[in-house]
Amino acid sequence: MDFFFNPRAIAVVGATPNSFKGGSSILKNLIAGYQGRIYPINPRYDKIEGLPAFPSVSAVDGPVDLAIVFVPAQATPNAIEDCIRKGVSGVIIESGGFAETGPEGRRLQQRILDRARAAGIRLWGPNCMGLVDAVHSRVFSFMDPRSLQAGLVPGNVSLVVQSGMLSAGFLVDIMTHGIMGISKVCSVGNKMDVDECDLVPWLLRDPDTAVIGLYLETIARGRRFADICRSSAKPIVVLKGGKSPRGAQAAMSHTASLAGNRRIVSGALAQAGVIEAYDFKQMMDLCRSLAMVPDKADELKGGVAILTFSGGAGIVSSDFLEEMGLTVADFADDTKKSLRAVFPDWMPVANPVDLWPAMEKNAATDVDIYSEAMKAVLADPAVDAVLLHVFVGNFRIRINLPDLAQQSRATGKPVFIWLLGRRDEAYQFQMAAREQGVPVFQELHRAVECLSIVMRRKKRAAPAIFVDKAGKCLPLALEFRKLLAEVNGPLDEFISKQILKTYDIPTVDEAIATDVHECLQAAAGIGYPVVMKGLQEGGVHKTELGLVYLDIRNKSTATRTFKTLTRKMGGRGRVLIQKHVKGHVELILGLIRDPQFGPCVMIGLGGIMAEVFQDAVFAMAPLNHQEALALTGRLQGQKLLDGFRGNPPVNREEIARILVALGTIGLAYPRIQEIDVNPLIIDAAGAVAVDATIIVK
Repeated sequence: MDFFFNPRAIAVVGATPNSFKGGSSILKNLIAGYQGRIYPINPRYDKIEGLPAFPSVSAVDGPVDLAIVFVPAQATPNAIEDCIRKGVSGVIIESGGFAETGPEGRRLQQRILDRARAAGIRLWGPNCMGLVDAVHSRVFSFMDPRSLQAGLVPGNVSLVVQSGMLSAGFLVDIMTHGIMGISKVCSVGNKMDVDECDLVPWLLRDPDTAVIGLYLETIARGRRFADICRSSAKPIVVLKGGKSPRGAQAAMSHTASLAGNRRIVSGALAQAGVIEAYDFKQMMDLCRSLAMVPDKADELKGGVAILTFSGGAGIVSSDFLEEMGLTVADFADDTKKSLRAVFPDWMPVANPVDLWPAMEKNAATDVDIYSEAMKAVLADPAVDAVLLHVFVGNFRIRINLPDLAQQSRATGKPVFIWLLGRRDEAYQFQMAAREQGVPVFQELHRAVECLSIVMRRKKRAAPAIFVDKAGKCLPLALEFRKLLAEVNGPLDEFISKQILKTYDIPTVDEAIATDVHECLQAAAGIGYPVVMKGLQEGGVHKTELGLVYLDIRNKSTATRTFKTLTRKMGGRGRVLIQKHVKGHVELILGLIRDPQFGPCVMIGLGGIMAEVFQDAVFAMAPLNHQEALALTGRLQGQKLLDGFRGNPPVNREEIARILVALGTIGLAYPRIQEIDVNPLIIDAAGAVAVDATIIVK
């Protein structure tokens, strides 16, 4: 991949002196910053922009590492053939007209890809804006050169963006607003060959990149991408487009219907330690925040000091901090004593710290109120970060940015600034803060949000290993292995739970009855009250079919129910008798095989609440125990799990063990598409699966 980022010579196929065309912009951008050899390719010209032009890439005398192609889609195959003859290592195709246009464009794109793979060259794009390297002033893109006249601002955040125009928009917005610096921007377009799984590993090795942000509409190699992110020592932020319910397919089980695309993507990213963004500006703010904080920020606990010029702003800040899982730190006595030295006697000292009275008291002195207050709160062991409110344009509010930044670096405690004030002064302050490595925000909520992400960023769990203690996958009985190898569609509830029991997933006491005598015998053995269900081939939703009867308490009711079920099924089903279990919590656990991320386990609120609240979270299999506990902790209904209205708390260790087992089953048997355990009832004895379905395909 290095030939894309550090080529010694570049050919521009489609170079032109016509300033209204992209081939001209590509050439001008290269001339402005790239230090290697540049070869314009166009048979109609001898020179373009003062450089000798060539009729083809193969006609160039010297070696060519990279070709940038900007010609019509139908002319691109010939351009690629020419690059293959020359021995070019990589090609960035920036022109459009390929898979994004429909079936014909997809066929053209696939034909080009097949040829390139056979020849062993890499293709970046098509339908993209190429690559911008702000650190080395390299622009391999048809971006309008006029938009770059302000100059690239070097930084340590790199972006991988699937939308071409969006990547250009990011750059222009960042440069003209003085928000942040950039290392690389990689616009990947259709991703016919090179994708995030190629670019992120390169950026992880790049010394100029500290944080990676990605806007992706598809993640074709989901598990590979998650593995890369999981092993990353650098923060990774992802904004995923296309997560709406329109992307979800109809499915037979609750597990699948609760999944869609959004929850699985979010679950896999969270499991891999990725920070998920939900808006473009938010993604950039998260990236720059993570790039600016001290290395030891992941060791911080969550206590924040608020230094403000406004009591009201301090109150709202406290609300936001608590809402996002941080705490307003309780100051030590020494901290209060230090602060009192600059405050008027009548002013009590507390967090949030309203600095305005201190500013008024010391207006005619050389006392730097902000710096003195920072020194006091940063020395407090209970303070792990400072949220600083700054107003520019008022002579009484003086800010020594270099001093504040130096104090932050010295203590290893991040300082985030919420900025208000006059427009021109605010712009200058923001640029100065960027140079000092201090994050500045013009929205208070965003400032707290980014601070919370920085402070709650944890080290990733070790990857799970798909083996039991003996180093082998647990075996199933021959009859079950045969079913999983041959059957298509749902297995009935009884068989599904027999398979789950092999993996020590607790299931309800139950038995199959073929006549009334067996029914009564089973009910007596299990003990009344019982539940009776009719099992039919392919019938997953038994309640909707009227095949579930609850709370059967005696022989006469059991006899009558057996006959009713037999009649409803027309003699083509089986009757299942099981213990009637009541509990204080009902959960749904399951597994689904996702086309992007493979087998993924889920947990959510079950029973009738499954589709009402749709509180469900997902993670890729295999899971280790720690990951399974973390997955359960992501449910919104934590109060139910912790014990609600006198109920005992759920045994999270047992739930985690079941989640690990579900993942193991999914990996062991690739034909299993879905597992639905709904509900898993939690009673005084623990967890028990009272209904389950395995779907094979």
